[in-house]
Amino acid sequence: MADDSTKSTDRPPAQAKVGRKLNINTSSLSRFASLDPRVPKPDFIEDLYKAACVGAAASGRNVGISLEDLQALRVKAEAERRGTCQRCAELGREIDSLTKQLNTPCPSCTAYQQEQAAHQQEREETAAQLASSKEQVAAMRAALRELKTSEAGLRERLAAAQASRAPLPVPLRRRDRQRSAKERAVARQLAEQATELDNAGKEEMALNILQRGTAELLSTSETALVMMELRQHAHDHLADNLIHVYGRDHGDRQVMEVALELHAEGAVADAGAILHAALK
Repeated sequence: MADDSTKSTDRPPAQAKVGRKLNINTSSLSRFASLDPRVPKPDFIEDLYKAACVGAAASGRNVGISLEDLQALRVKAEAERRGTCQRCAELGREIDSLTKQLNTPCPSCTAYQQEQAAHQQEREETAAQLASSKEQVAAMRAALRELKTSEAGLRERLAAAQASRAPLPVPLRRRDRQRSAKERAVARQLAEQATELDNAGKEEMALNILQRGTAELLSTSETALVMMELRQHAHDHLADNLIHVYGRDHGDRQVMEVALELHAEGAVADAGAILHAALK
């Protein structure tokens, strides 16, 4: 009957438990324990030595042999099993060591591979940004061509309207003059062109046409009519922008004339707005 005072640490561990620690199956461990002629690998000897050191330290003992001496015994046993000399056995040990080093990842190679991967990612990101920039440039060029086409058509229509306009036989006072049908037609054409672009989501292009048309082609009277046409079509943001830009960029005489035309048509608030813009 076993003595109850015997410590559990004095009992040899079960083969299954040892096998789990050494990451080896029980049958292989049994063969090594039963003096199997096969010699274990260096990694197994190292794991076995580490496990023995842990067990010995827990019980306050010493394994009594170094890892180098234990590996040397393994090499000697391997040489005896193969029937080779001690020199060949040592060479075999060196080969095993070099093989282990070769299988260990090189820090320099790992860093180099990571650096190359980072450079490749940067090149791909740069290529993607370049492709996106080219697409934006192409879209801007297409919008510019469309703007030039729209402006050319507007110029032709306005020029034709002005060419067919007959001069008034008698100069009338500015506030009393009746708007001619041709003046209103010209203003309506420009306003409609701008509102079509604005409805298509091209507000900036619409404002550019209004600015250039009122600055280069239309009189002050027609400019005031354009502003009123925009109000009537509920494009107040275009009218506000045109009033602000016209008052800012044109001379005092032109601004005053447009303001008088707006006031004569009953657009008192717009008349005050264009004067206010000119004072800024």
